[in-house]
Amino acid sequence: MANTRRDVLKRGLAASGATVLGSLAGCTGTLTGGGSTTTVTAASMQWTEAELMGYLGFESIKANTEAEIEDELSLGGSMQCFQALNNGEIGFYHLYTAGAYATIPPKHDEIPSDPEEVYQQAKQEMQEEHDLRYLQRANFNNTYALAVRPGWQEETGVETISDLADYLNSGNTDITVVLGPEFAEREDGWPGVTDSYGFTGAAEELNIRKIGANLTYQVLGEGEADVGMVFTTNPKIQQYDLVVLEDDQNFFAPYNPAPLASPDAVPSGSAVEEALNAPMAALSSEEKVIELNARIALDGEDVQDVAVDFLESEGII
Repeated sequence: MANTRRDVLKRGLAASGATVLGSLAGCTGTLTGGGSTTTVTAASMQWTEAELMGYLGFESIKANTEAEIEDELSLGGSMQCFQALNNGEIGFYHLYTAGAYATIPPKHDEIPSDPEEVYQQAKQEMQEEHDLRYLQRANFNNTYALAVRPGWQEETGVETISDLADYLNSGNTDITVVLGPEFAEREDGWPGVTDSYGFTGAAEELNIRKIGANLTYQVLGEGEADVGMVFTTNPKIQQYDLVVLEDDQNFFAPYNPAPLASPDAVPSGSAVEEALNAPMAALSSEEKVIELNARIALDGEDVQDVAVDFLESEGII
C-alpha cells in the first residue's frame, strides 16, 4: 500500500510522545500529548542537493507528525548551520559525513574510506563533543572527483587518477585544470590527491584555474580546460558529457548526508526522528539523487515540489 511507511510513522508519534516533553532548544512548547504543539526549525546548507535533503525532512515531519515545522532552508554554509544548531536556533540540518569528520571539531586530517566507519566515528564525536544527534545516513555518496572530456580521454588514455599521475609525471604538464577554491586548498581536495597519487611536483607546472565550483562542468565541457573538479551526484556531469576518472586508490572520502539534530528538538525514539530517518533510508543510489538534482538544477522544478513528489512515490507521505 502506498501509505504504509506514513502509517508506521504516524503510529510512532503516539508511542514516542511521552519522551518529548520539556524545554526544547530549536523548538517551542511540547508535544500534542501535553496540550500544545512542538515547533521544529528545519535548516539546510545553501546549495541544491542540501536544500533537497532539508525539504525531504521538512515535508516528512509535516506529514507524519503533529509537530509544527518552520522553514529556515538555505540558511548558509556548513559552519553557519552548525553554529545555529549548537546555539539552539534551529532543530536540524543535513551534514555530510566526511564533512562532519574533517571540519567539525575534533577535526581529522585523514579520513577512512569506509563509509560506515566515517559515519560511526562522526556520530560518536557529535554526541560526546557537542551533545548533538547524528541520525540515519543515506547510502548515496556525493564526493569529490576529477573529470575530463571523452575526447581528451581517448587522446591520452587516462582512465584513472593513477593514469593521470603517470601522464603528468611523464612530462605532459601543458594542460589546464579547473578547481573550486575550497577544493584547491583542502587536504581532502587537490593538495591531498596530488600527494597521495604522487604527482605534487608535476602539479606545480600545470595551469591551475580557481573558479566557482559550479562552473567547472561548463568550462570542462566547452573545452576550456582538460581536467576539473566535480561532485559525483551533480547532474551537470551528464549535461556536459563528462567522464569521471576512477579514484583507484580510494583517496576521496565518503560524503553521505545525514540529519544532524538537537537532542531536545529530535529526541531518541520520537516520531520526528522517524520522520527524518525515513527519506534517508529511501535514498539508496547515486542515480536516483542525480535524477532528483537534475529536475531542480537543469529542468527548473521547485526543490520543495521535487521533495514532495519523491516522498509520495516512496509512500513516506
